[in-house]
Amino acid sequence: MSLVELADGSRAVVSGIEGGRHFRKKLMDLGIIPGMPVTVVRRAGRNPMVLAVMGRQVVLGRGMAEKVFVR
Repeated sequence: MSLVELADGSRAVVSGIEGGRHFRKKLMDLGIIPGMPVTVVRRAGRNPMVLAVMGRQVVLGRGMAEKVFVR
């Protein structure tokens, strides 16, 4: 399942990222890498998602979040 399918407060572990090398690098710079736990802080409709990753908050647009898969 992708990040956009999670509800507020949900916790999951990143299992994979779909996209090119530059996209994966950008997410890696944000701390979103396979095996990393993430928590959905806020997911308001079609607006960007706010995630907690490694003790900090990260904002991802919906299009980016659709390409991040979790378990």
